[in-house]
Amino acid sequence: MKLKFLSFAFLATIVLTSCSDNDDNNIEPSVETNTFRVTLKNAINYLNVKKIGTAPLTTTGAYYEVNFKATKGTYLSFANMFAQSNDWFFATEDTGIKLWDGNTPKTGDISSYVRVFDAGSEVDEEFLTNFSATIYTAPNQSAPNTGPADDNTNVRDTDRNILNYLSASLTYESSTKEFTLKIVKADRDALHNPGFITPGILVVHTQDNALFEENTSLKANGLESLAEDGSPQAIYDWFNEEGTAGAPLRLSSSYSVLSPGVAYSHQGDQSPFFTRGEAALSISGLEELAEDGNAEIAYAYLNSLENVTAVKSNAGAAPGESITFDIEVPVGDRLNFATMFVSSNDWFISNNQAGIELFNEDGSVKSEFSINKNYLYDSGTETDQIVGLGDGQPMNGNNPVAEDNDTTVRRVTELDDVQFGKGIITSPAGVTQNNEVRGGYNLIEVSVELIN
Repeated sequence: MKLKFLSFAFLATIVLTSCSDNDDNNIEPSVETNTFRVTLKNAINYLNVKKIGTAPLTTTGAYYEVNFKATKGTYLSFANMFAQSNDWFFATEDTGIKLWDGNTPKTGDISSYVRVFDAGSEVDEEFLTNFSATIYTAPNQSAPNTGPADDNTNVRDTDRNILNYLSASLTYESSTKEFTLKIVKADRDALHNPGFITPGILVVHTQDNALFEENTSLKANGLESLAEDGSPQAIYDWFNEEGTAGAPLRLSSSYSVLSPGVAYSHQGDQSPFFTRGEAALSISGLEELAEDGNAEIAYAYLNSLENVTAVKSNAGAAPGESITFDIEVPVGDRLNFATMFVSSNDWFISNNQAGIELFNEDGSVKSEFSINKNYLYDSGTETDQIVGLGDGQPMNGNNPVAEDNDTTVRRVTELDDVQFGKGIITSPAGVTQNNEVRGGYNLIEVSVELIN
């Protein structure tokens, strides 16, 4: 059932509130409680990564071209080594290039977004004016990564005119939903240093500093190998690393916002909101939350139950943003939450049915909380369309869609990424926690802290 509760304008706002009504005429026995803060951060970031080229650009007008898919809300970053240097590289600004302005894709010349950076990992020799005398630049160095360390370890803009080295442009083909990045080597035939360009790396992302952060040291992500030795393999492998279950450790499966959600406390190790393997209760509000991002009915339902306390948010979270709940939890109770994965028809993210344990057996608050068991669930209320592209999804019209043939609540163990072209992504447990050791969909970071 579609309520069309969720609007795109609404998704962009972050106004987090919760409320409750107290009946002063009822005197209830006092219950010892603690207040906890639950934060659901939309951790979607790295969405696709590709190598750029296979051999250096050595002649004027030589170029690389690479095709990639990217949805609204994403940015492009890329980097290639300035080959005849110690550790200089050509790259987009650390924020990346915004790929969409409303419904309009970014196209045309993008050279003004590209800089010549010093990686800060190796002392610079006089490669611009006396290249033959250098001993730690390729091909003069005896082996990769052999130069002395730079005293200034910060990545920094060299303030060089990028057009003396390269030009870059973007085109977009609407029929295939693909961008094409083109990097062209500039004419340096009259200059001492020919400025060869090595193969590089391209990443589509949602948050700043996907490759590096200017004026800080390099990340331990393999960019040093590219900047010093011209190889993108190490950083490509870093982005594509897998967890123990064979699922991605860093690449997010999809672009999505998270809907307004609920957080709730409950007794025992079974959530009162849903049961895996069973159909959603029609009165629970799970269908409305999982299909439409409407947390109101779930909030009211949970608060109507005995020994359950629920709070809600009035806004969702785009990538990099967070939903925060403060909730009073009776000693001994457990904590759980639910939020819609909006680029779906009826999927939601929740901790497992047992909930998050907050207390030790003696009633004291745990010193740390196990918050990695967060999973992507199919509520079983509506047929699934392609993630992010179905017209029955809130961001694409939220039109009526047929009921699901399988009406049970279940984990999403396989996802086909058409948005960015990564193909089938498998997570046997449906893991959503970012950087979880098993790997997964890398959608969310959940944290819990004691307030009082």
